[in-house]
Amino acid sequence: ELDALVEALNAAGRSDLVINDPGELEGIMRAREEHVWDYVDPEVIEDLQGNPYVCFYLQEGEDDPVAMDITKAYDFTVTHVDDEDWLHKWEEYFMPTKITDRFVVRPVWREYEAKEGEDVIAIDPGLAFGTGTHATTFLTLRLMEKYLQPGETVLDVGSGSGILSVGAVLLGASEVFAVDLFEDAVESTKKNAALNGCEEKIRAFQGDLTEGLDVKADLVCANLMADLVKMLSKDVAKHLKGRCLYISSGILDEKEEEVSGAITDAGFEIVETIHADGWCAICARYLRCLES
Repeated sequence: ELDALVEALNAAGRSDLVINDPGELEGIMRAREEHVWDYVDPEVIEDLQGNPYVCFYLQEGEDDPVAMDITKAYDFTVTHVDDEDWLHKWEEYFMPTKITDRFVVRPVWREYEAKEGEDVIAIDPGLAFGTGTHATTFLTLRLMEKYLQPGETVLDVGSGSGILSVGAVLLGASEVFAVDLFEDAVESTKKNAALNGCEEKIRAFQGDLTEGLDVKADLVCANLMADLVKMLSKDVAKHLKGRCLYISSGILDEKEEEVSGAITDAGFEIVETIHADGWCAICARYLRCLES
């Protein structure tokens, strides 16, 4: 029935459909090997209990008799939505936030005067990336603050908005290589590098983890998710030099043992693990670097 409704509305010229199908989500959750995920929000679980529905929007006064006639064959409701700029409403709530002893993240549309000992990272996250205040981000930055030495090079795998790359430069990195699977992430990294005056030290690439990447760095940081960190750990050593440090995050506390095991199996020793808000970040060192 849902497919028939969607097909009929598409044929009527409605291409702006929002489709909520609990059955499709159930399939994704069952096929975990095909759809890699770590956790599911409680709100998503609640949605599984509901019925499938299709939603489309009309401007006030707009008339679409064909589409409305199609929906009459189904249970439907009409809801009036306030005319607000929803895409940018969230910006009201993103304030400058101190995320480590040293770093303050501020959105580009807000001013902040740095206090003594603070470095400010200006971020324009756009609509696709976080604000930099999530635990996985500040845990990674805390470990970088502690272990990255001035003049070292960094490889940022899964750079997203580029906040870790910018943080690395502010900590004294001489060069940062940033790689992400998505083109918009690469562009976001470049944009935020420029906002912070770091564009000459950050080189952003599009790529799948480190596949085909001919780069070596003193420190690799990877704020991803548990399964991707495990995958990366098998190959990351060949991209390390010098002190051979590997900082990973995006790991739920309950996945810590599993991920730590994958990292040590790849020839690393765990240097330190830190926790916040149900997440952890791991700093490890490649043992063969110590032997050489």
